[in-house]
Amino acid sequence: MLRDLFINMLIEISFISIVSQLIKKYEIGSSSSTKIKVITGIITGILGITIMLFGVQVDDNTILDFRNVVLALAAIHGGTIAVIICGLVIALFRVAYFGISSASLLGFSLVIIIIIGCAVIANFKIKTSQKWIYSTVYNLFFSSIIFTILLKDKLNIMNFLLIYWSTTCLVTWVIAHYSDYCLTANSLLRRLQVESTKDFLTGLNNVRNFDNLYNYAIKNAIEKKEKLSLLMIDIDFFKRVNDTYGHAEGDIVLSELGKILTKNSRSFDIVSRNGGEEFTVLLLDCANEHAIQIAERIRCGVETHPFILSTGTQIDITVSIGVASYPEITNEIEKLLEISDIGLYAAKHSGRNKVCSGKEC
Repeated sequence: MLRDLFINMLIEISFISIVSQLIKKYEIGSSSSTKIKVITGIITGILGITIMLFGVQVDDNTILDFRNVVLALAAIHGGTIAVIICGLVIALFRVAYFGISSASLLGFSLVIIIIIGCAVIANFKIKTSQKWIYSTVYNLFFSSIIFTILLKDKLNIMNFLLIYWSTTCLVTWVIAHYSDYCLTANSLLRRLQVESTKDFLTGLNNVRNFDNLYNYAIKNAIEKKEKLSLLMIDIDFFKRVNDTYGHAEGDIVLSELGKILTKNSRSFDIVSRNGGEEFTVLLLDCANEHAIQIAERIRCGVETHPFILSTGTQIDITVSIGVASYPEITNEIEKLLEISDIGLYAAKHSGRNKVCSGKEC
């Protein structure tokens, strides 16, 4: 029996390992979308069926496995929707595969009882470890009642229950810690993936991601014979802000500017922070005239925006913008970055708070 139960546990661990890799880009938890919760319920239901097929046949009517641990897993990490779907998949399979009998109906009833209990416990505002403990105690209590009813050999019932209680507690502890480890590892991976492409302060694309997107946009514009424009943006006298108010207040300005750039650009444009107070907006399939209009909209948006510091102090900020466009300003698309930088330099040295296209201002 112990060997078969050990195999049962290994199946659960293997299943969790495989699934965690398949869904590592999705967040699993109470904040997940309904779609993800439904998928979680189906997946854990399949796991429940699998371990049921490899369960221990105690007698003609009774199967011993760790499906109750699976139900707790679905409830704690997937919520009410997940545990309901998981439980129904397990219960319906139990009846369909093993036939309708008093034992299968009792098993069906037990699953429904566990669904209700685990769903309620999962919604408690307590630590995840406490949810596992409460769910385990709840499941063991009602499972023990059902086993007591089903088992014909009443003399050995206590020995059976002691084995069941001890193995269930052990498996629950292993699954609880391992599932939490997998979810934490996936969460960390998603965070690192975001941080590798996004600027930590503004949430915009960082310079590494900008380079990749810039090269792709150039290739795409050439292949599709589309126009492409680039805005190079720099905050005027930003050093004064840091020197006067401190770098923490300067970060507030940078973060707020990122929002203004996104708001005043088109939804599909690529907005990036390239470093310090320098930003870029890559305008896909955008002619020079339209690019200048967008640049002016950004410039006016920044000029009229009240930048409120943490102290409540309001300061005024302006930006200078250089515009480069292919093919109007240059036929060499690879020089967009260089020419937009020249335009920015021209805007800076002709009074600031300006938009300059190419070398002209």
